[in-house]
Amino acid sequence: MSTRDALRETGTIAILRGRPYEQAAPLVQALYAGGIRLAEVTVDSPDAFEMITKLRKIWDGKLYIGAGTITDEDRCARALEAGAQFIVAPNYHPGVVSLCQKNSILAFPGVFTPSEIQAALAQGCEYVKLFPAGRLGPGYIRDVLSPLREAKIVAVGGISADNAPQYYAAGAVGVGVGGSLSALVDVGAWKSITQQAQRLVRAFRDRSDKR
Repeated sequence: MSTRDALRETGTIAILRGRPYEQAAPLVQALYAGGIRLAEVTVDSPDAFEMITKLRKIWDGKLYIGAGTITDEDRCARALEAGAQFIVAPNYHPGVVSLCQKNSILAFPGVFTPSEIQAALAQGCEYVKLFPAGRLGPGYIRDVLSPLREAKIVAVGGISADNAPQYYAAGAVGVGVGGSLSALVDVGAWKSITQQAQRLVRAFRDRSDKR
């Protein structure tokens, strides 16, 4: 399985933001138990690059570890050196995309407008990250896909197990989820996180079954 396969089978990228390794390790375990196969460590987290390396060694071949909040080429290079298997950005940076392409790493550049989506597609991006999707709503995805049908949109920002089905119905091919899990992490509710992961994967597969 590749990162692409993992996304096509589960539709979900779990976002680990601002968590020390002591919390990130059981969080990834709970996510994996729920069926999620992609986890993004944002590089503004404590010891993020070291965490990527550690998690990659533990989960190699079972769950893919990526790097998020990659806003420039320097961060991208450090993340790739640490072993990141995919790159997620809040913005569209052509240099970051090029670096990922040179290293055969899947990139999810952040986009907000049709022009940014088209620019990313023109550079050869397979997927784009619509951010912040929650501020725009599912209707925006439906509208933008009308003229830009080839865009594969992963909705990120304000997404949860509760509203993910709405974004899938609008045409999203995946979602990124982080904030809705934070409160559960704070209290160590690992079983609840596993249940949320199961709901997210089920929402994606229900969407796939209807097509």
